[in-house]
Order: sequence, then structure tokens, then C-alpha cells
Amino acid sequence: MMSNHVIARRATATGVVMLAAALASQVAAAEGPRFAGPLLSPAPPLPVGMLNIEPYLINSQLRGLYDENGDRRDASGPDGWYLAVPIQYGLHERLTIAASLNASYNRDDGNRRAFDIGDTTLSALFGLYKGEGVHRPTLTLAVRQSIATGHHDRLEERPISVASGTGVGATSLGLHGQAYFLDGHLRMRASTLWRTPGANAGVRGQSAFGTPVGFDGRVRLGAAVTSLLAAEYSLSPTWVLAGELLHEREGAGSVHGRVVTATGSQDMYRRDPASWRFSIVPAIQYHWNDHVALVAGAQVSLAGRNSSAVFVPQVAVNMGW
Repeated sequence: MMSNHVIARRATATGVVMLAAALASQVAAAEGPRFAGPLLSPAPPLPVGMLNIEPYLINSQLRGLYDENGDRRDASGPDGWYLAVPIQYGLHERLTIAASLNASYNRDDGNRRAFDIGDTTLSALFGLYKGEGVHRPTLTLAVRQSIATGHHDRLEERPISVASGTGVGATSLGLHGQAYFLDGHLRMRASTLWRTPGANAGVRGQSAFGTPVGFDGRVRLGAAVTSLLAAEYSLSPTWVLAGELLHEREGAGSVHGRVVTATGSQDMYRRDPASWRFSIVPAIQYHWNDHVALVAGAQVSLAGRNSSAVFVPQVAVNMGW
């Protein structure tokens, strides 16, 4: 028979466990859902004075090509490694300024590798609307300017013949929306970013646009639209599931100039057709606390036309102060 003393100790232990569970439940409820954002979808303006830094490590793998009919054909190439460091600062309750610094560590067909600086992007996010209530909807206008800080041409003079930039200073305009559902445990985002047509750059020699050694001319890009639909679901204050649908569309572009050879020179003109690609981007988030979270996932292309089929695993550390 069990003694009253043992029964009392077990009852006390049970009470302590129940109290601890209740306190843990209250703490979790008090903490509420945490979201670090999906891998690609942009956020609304930050609170005033908040600084957000989210370095990404990205591995880009070519898995095939989509032809002009949308059929996928086998293709392969060296993997590319990229480092992207977006930095955002809340300057005003309706204005966030941002910069994205980029670098690459690539390998060419000759198995030579090199580290190189990529293009830089400057952005401004303007809060157009911020609603109240359970859904807390927001609508944001984005203005983005790319700056050609990477290397896009004369690749024959560099350690490897892989470009780290486009050489094009392009302007993009975007609209981003966000809202909460299911008592705040589900956050949805939708965004579209339009790159204005007419962006162009001078190109010499071997380049990111497939020009040969001896080429001297210009490249002109068409308009481009990137559309995203994203969802984040909080399983707990620590774990969050995320997913995105990504559609990329690129307008027709052109390359024109002259190619100088040992026997003379000749005109070169090429028109690149419009292209598109559809991908899914599943991801998972792990939150250490309110300020630091790990986000890991991959872009997986499912369909396209005149574009590459890719698998792009990536991991990011989101830090906010």
C-alpha cells in the first residue's frame, strides 16, 4: 500500500507539472506567432528606428531548359554560389530605405572558380495604407533601382568567364500587400514588381548576354514582371511553415553591335524572345527569439518558356533590432 507521504509527494509533483504546463501555455500565448517573412516576398515598412539585416546563402543549380514551346529539355552546368545581404532601416512610420549587397563564388566549364562582387540594389518602401482590426492589412509602394557594381562584360580578361552582374541600371516599381488570418496564425502576402522597359548597357567582349570576344555594342532589356503569392503559418512561437508561388516574366530584349575578328568586322544583331517561368518556394522558419530567426527553403521551377529550369536551395538568418 502506498503511504500518504508518497501520495502527497506525487500529488505535489503533478501539481507542479500542471502549473508549469499552464505557465508555458500562457508564455506561448503571450509571445504569440512570430514571422520572419518568406524567402522572396517583400515586407511592409519597418517600425521607426528598426534595423533588419538578413544575409542569404544561395546555391543555384541548372536542371534543364524550357524551349519556345514550353517543353523541358535536359541541360546542366556548374552550380553557382551567391551571397545576398539585404539591409533595411525604418526611417519613418511610412518609409523604409533598403540596400541589397551581392556577391558570387562561381565555377566555369573549365572548373576554375572565383569570388566576385555582384550588382547592388537600392530600394524605398512607402506605406500607402495600414489598417486595424484582426486582419491588419497593409499596402506598400516600392521603388527599386539596381546599380551595376558587378562584372558583366570582358569576361575573357577575368579569372573565370562567368558574369557576376548585368551591367544594367534598371528601375522597378512594385505593390506589396499583407494581411493576417486565423487569429494571427496565418500571414498572407501578395506582391508584383514591374521593371520598366528600355534599360540598356554597353557591352564589350564576352559577356553575360552571350556575346563573343571582339564584340562592341549594346544590350537593351524589355520590361519584366515578378509576381509572388506567399503564406506563413505559425505552428508555435518557434516553428513557422512558409510557401510562395513565383511567376517571372521577361519581355523581349536585343543585342546589337559589331564583332571584330582577325579578318575584319561584321555587324551583329540578335533579338531574344520573351520568356517566363513558374516556381514554388517552400520554406521553414525557426525562431530563436523575437530578434533572430533562421529561414531555409528552395525555389523549384515547374514550368516555363525560353527559360532555365532551376533548383535553388537557400538559407537566411533574419536579424532585427
